Amino acid sequence: MNATLLERSGAPTEKVLIDEQVQEEAREVVARAHDRKLISLALELEDGESISLPPELSRALIFAIKGMTQGNVSMRAMPEELTTSTAAGILGVSRPTLMKLIGSGELPATKVGSHHRLRINDVLALKEHREQGRRAAFDTLRQIEMDLDVD
Repeated sequence: MNATLLERSGAPTEKVLIDEQVQEEAREVVARAHDRKLISLALELEDGESISLPPELSRALIFAIKGMTQGNVSMRAMPEELTTSTAAGILGVSRPTLMKLIGSGELPATKVGSHHRLRINDVLALKEHREQGRRAAFDTLRQIEMDLDVD
């Protein structure tokens, strides 16, 4: 690979610099796919065997490849426990709104001293639930519009 390893230590993180050649290779891959939807990836091993990647892993790597075309990729694992500020950012709400969600019981949290901590799975589940609600409301509005449109 043409990426340059910037840092490798005993720490569980590695940083890779995406140079112009890697960016160009990513652009070529995205261009070859054109407007077709990328649905999965596979790894080709040195003995010729191929391993299909699971859908979520494929989705993450496809996202990274698309990001490489612009040179702005940053990937890291999410911690199991989140601060209220981080959780609010993921949900796209203010911290006071997040605290109302916690207070109403809509979002479970634990208290550590005077601070609340939230599990990443709970935050992501609420995010998905809220997105489904928005999609359902939009579909309802679209159906009302279609019903009222009597040309």
